[in-house]
Amino acid sequence: MERLYLILDREGNALAQANLESPPGSEVVQMRLLEEPDMDFTKLGELQLIALDVKATSKRGTVTMQRGDRLVIRPSAVLGAEARENLRILTDFQSFIYPITGYWKGQRPIKGKDLSCGGVAFYCEQKLGVGEVVQLVLPVTEAPVLLRTRVLRLLPSEGPEQLYAARFVELCMDEEMIIRKAVFSIQVSRPRPKKEQ
Repeated sequence: MERLYLILDREGNALAQANLESPPGSEVVQMRLLEEPDMDFTKLGELQLIALDVKATSKRGTVTMQRGDRLVIRPSAVLGAEARENLRILTDFQSFIYPITGYWKGQRPIKGKDLSCGGVAFYCEQKLGVGEVVQLVLPVTEAPVLLRTRVLRLLPSEGPEQLYAARFVELCMDEEMIIRKAVFSIQVSRPRPKKEQ
């Protein structure tokens, strides 16, 4: 079974995806990059290693050796679950929300602003109350998924649509994994900052 990780720099920019090849808890971490590297990871300083699997440990560490697509990493700290939850990506998708409360009927269009493993920010003309739960179609996954989403707060917005911050609620394990995979794949497909070779 693959143990997929997202490798981020100190600023949280995604650099690569890699599979963990060493046993969990090893003093030295060995990883295999999913794509041929275009940078020298040994010159990047401390990196963040964010696990896709909620049961796996996310870490900080420094690459001590690189040979082709193989990395040897010296871990320096274990990261908590918030490291994965806080992995937030800007995204631009069109979708819909549906009411659960009965205060309004039908579907309403939304425009996504950002996405994390734990929630989403979106623009919508429909007035929503803080704490209101709606069903949101998330179209950026392999197949669209319908998720229960609780509005946490209103965010500053410049246009006619209101910007809402919302958290996914009552997720099953499969839904959590689908969202994490989408966040990982979108994050790693973004243009990376130029690093010195």
